[in-house]
Order: sequence, then structure tokens, then C-alpha cells
Amino acid sequence: MTELVAPPYDVVDIRKRDRLISRNRYNIFSLELPEKKICRGTAEDKYTCARTLFRDWISKSVLIKNSLPAVYPYDINFSTPEGIFCRRGFIALIRIEDWKKGIIRPHERTFNKVTEDRLRLMETTEAQFSQIFLLYRHNKDAARILLSSPRKELYTIEDESGNTHSLWQITHVPSLVSLRRTLADSILYIADGHHRYTTALNYRNKMRELYGDDPSMPYNYLMAYLVDAEDPGLIVLPCHRIITMPHQPDPGSIEKDASQLFEIESIAAGTGINSLGLAGEITKRLEGSPSRRGLGVVFGRNRRAAIWWLKHATDQDVSRNHMHPALTSLDVVMLEEKVMKDALHIDSHGLEVGKTIQYVVEADSAIERLGEQDILFILRSTPVSQVLDVSDAGQTMPHKSTFFYPKILTGLIMNTISRNEPLDLLEETEHSPGTAKVS
Repeated sequence: MTELVAPPYDVVDIRKRDRLISRNRYNIFSLELPEKKICRGTAEDKYTCARTLFRDWISKSVLIKNSLPAVYPYDINFSTPEGIFCRRGFIALIRIEDWKKGIIRPHERTFNKVTEDRLRLMETTEAQFSQIFLLYRHNKDAARILLSSPRKELYTIEDESGNTHSLWQITHVPSLVSLRRTLADSILYIADGHHRYTTALNYRNKMRELYGDDPSMPYNYLMAYLVDAEDPGLIVLPCHRIITMPHQPDPGSIEKDASQLFEIESIAAGTGINSLGLAGEITKRLEGSPSRRGLGVVFGRNRRAAIWWLKHATDQDVSRNHMHPALTSLDVVMLEEKVMKDALHIDSHGLEVGKTIQYVVEADSAIERLGEQDILFILRSTPVSQVLDVSDAGQTMPHKSTFFYPKILTGLIMNTISRNEPLDLLEETEHSPGTAKVS
């Protein structure tokens, strides 16, 4: 199984995709990130190639279809510098709802180019190859049902980072019905997978225009990995930024401008402080003053480093154009509004990913590769509570404001959405308006 699964498609590059497929041609990326050449001239494009492979794998029992309704508990055991954790969740189908209903709530914006590619793949293959990652507010009854229900172990897999992924199957009908009823009034929050949800919503709308709104039709549902928002293993890592300036920046001049807004706490690059030590020192100082608004700054020219502490940190200090209070409390918003616009005099919306801005999780390795025109901004992580508050307020965060760790594996479970295979929903129960339905 370790050769067949993969990380989420949006955190890998082409070289890694090719390496996984070359190791085993049945790797999930042959379907999730297909290429026309894999089918050796038998497909007109990469999407039809994925469809051909998918159908072929089913016909040859490379993929086995489960004949029973089920949910799939999915736990990940992992370690961080803070200790060893276990994140508990489960895979199920959720009914796709319009954004305006507020039942499924996003916290980030999406980009049309990405959703167009995913939509063509979904239309052509009539399948969902990966799950979106959803949160729901604490539900002790759901946790009890998941832990007490009879289950069958399917896989235990160690990923390339040493994390252990364990998947089970629950087919016990009373348990499934109880879980569904328990979560019937839940609001669901997207942690990862905004583009995949938007894609599924667009596909559902298209299918409804053609075939109607039949609740048993699988195009009304999307495969998701759901986690309680108070699960102790729910970890959010910070997502730092490397900004590449048009010209080599002058640290002294920039800090002089920034000092009008920030208190500059310099970090001396003393003997024995390498990139790992510098990143760790910045993180330690930021975490040591949780009540202060601040971020780390490292200039690529000479690794000059400092903490910039916001002066008079109030919502009004960060807010522009009557920004919602749920956003003004975010460090990533402080970075965009006070650092980029006021101190660097650049528009964050004009930055190009991969060229003038890079998003990185590992600050130490980012310091190592800084160029002379680069500035690294080291941020604290965004608490889960802030993610939910922003979603509840109907707002969206700046791009890459969160990095939920670890990422779930792609390829453990797939979902067909053919009109010829209606779902067995077990029961159709009434549920209150403005709530999700989990199947």
C-alpha cells in the first residue's frame, strides 16, 4: 500500500508525481494527476487516460468495490517537536450544499484555473479520488459512536515522514444510522480542499440541470475526511512567506520605515547560530510573548534577523476599509496590511506564487536557501478557533493561512459518482434547515 498511496496532489511537484508512478504504475497519481503518455497513445487527453485506467483497474479487480454502506475511521499517529499525537477522524460522504446556505463553510478563496482542471477530471472519470478535510464543532456523541462501534481494520501505512496512517471500516448499520443522526445538525468547516469542494459543487449543479435533484444520485455527495475541531491531535502549523523584492533590499532602510509601526527586536547572529538555530530562536521568542502581535523577519542578504512587534496592537491598528474583526486578529492579515503595504510598499495581491512569493512550512530550510533579494517572514500558527470564527463570520483568510498537519493520504478510499450507481442512503431523515447531512 505504501507504493499505491500519495500525499494530496496540491503539495507535490511533477518530479515527485513521476517518481511515485514510476515506482508503481498503480499509484493513485496515475488517476489523480494523470498524463496522456501513461496510456501510450490510446487516450485523446490526460482525462480520458485516467478514465481508461480507472475502469481497467476495476475490471481487473485491482480496485475492489465495497458493496456495503460504510464509514471509515482514519487515525494518524505522528510526532512534532512538541510531542507525539494522534488525530482521529473518519471518511464519509457529505451532501454538497450551496455556499450561501452556510452549511459548508470555507476559510480561503479559490482560483478558477485549479477548479477547471479538477472539474474536467471529475466529469470524465465520474469519480472522486481524494477526500476534502472538514472540521465540525465538538460532538462527544459522535466520538463515542466511532470508538464503540464494531470495526474491521483495513490498512496501517507509514508515510515518508514516519507518520502512521490507520484505516478501519464500519458497516454496522445501527452505528451508521446513529452517527448520521448525531451529526445531522452540524455545520462543517473546510480545513483543506476548498478547490475540490468548489469543483464538486460545480459538477453537482451541472448534473442537476441535466438529470434533476434525486437524493440518491451520487453527484449530490462528496467524499470527506471529518475531524472534531477539539480533537487533541488537530495540529495547525504556521505557513511562512518568502517575498522576493524587485531589487536587493536595504535592511537598515526597511527597518527604519518599519519602526514607525513596529518595535524592532534584533537577533544577533552569534557564534554557533545556524539557520536551524536562528529559526528556532525566532519561534521561541514569538511563542514566549503570546499576547503581543509580532512576526520574525530574516533578510536573505546577510541573514539579518529580528522580531517585529506591532505597536499598540488593536483591531483598529490592523484594520483597513472596515475589515471584519475576525480578520484583524490574524497575523497573516497583519503581514499583508502593516508589513507589505505600509513598510515594504507592495501589494500582496500583485505577488506571483513561485516567483515573487513562496509559501513555506519549514523555516530553517527556507533560511538556508534565501537569495539576496529575499525576505523571509516567520509567522505563528493560526489557531483552529480563529479558522472557525472567520468561517462563521462569512469571511475568507489570505491564501495559505493554515497548514493542517499531517496531510491525509490520497488513494486509501475512492468514490464513484456514476448516475448508473445510485447510493444506498440507509434512511432519509428530516433535518433542520441550514445543517449538513452525513451519509
